Amino acid sequence: MIRHRWVLLILLGVFPLTARAQQAAQATPLNDTQKLGQRIFEQRCGICHAPARAGFVMYGTYLHKDLINGNEDAIKEMIRTGTSKMPGFRYGLKPAEIDAIVEYLKTVPKPAKTVQAGGGMVD
Repeated sequence: MIRHRWVLLILLGVFPLTARAQQAAQATPLNDTQKLGQRIFEQRCGICHAPARAGFVMYGTYLHKDLINGNEDAIKEMIRTGTSKMPGFRYGLKPAEIDAIVEYLKTVPKPAKTVQAGGGMVD
């Protein structure tokens, strides 16, 4: 019986260490440019492009690295000039800030598919 307690204590002591190591391996820290891009994205873009919170509607497309990679120049131009549904930020953001937003978006993983209230899948 005492042996079982020791085994249990050892497992409980080791498990949090392995869980933290797995989390650290999955989460790569952002560099300074990406941190700047994250901050600007949250301030300027998050209102429409961040995942919807309870009671809020997501107006724009969820932006993630799969949409950005290979299209960096087109995304930068879209941020500068805007679209019919999105304002342009050429006068509100410096070119380096737009570059930082794109660098941050390259780190955002694609979200898992979720079920919309109407029953359809949202990608």
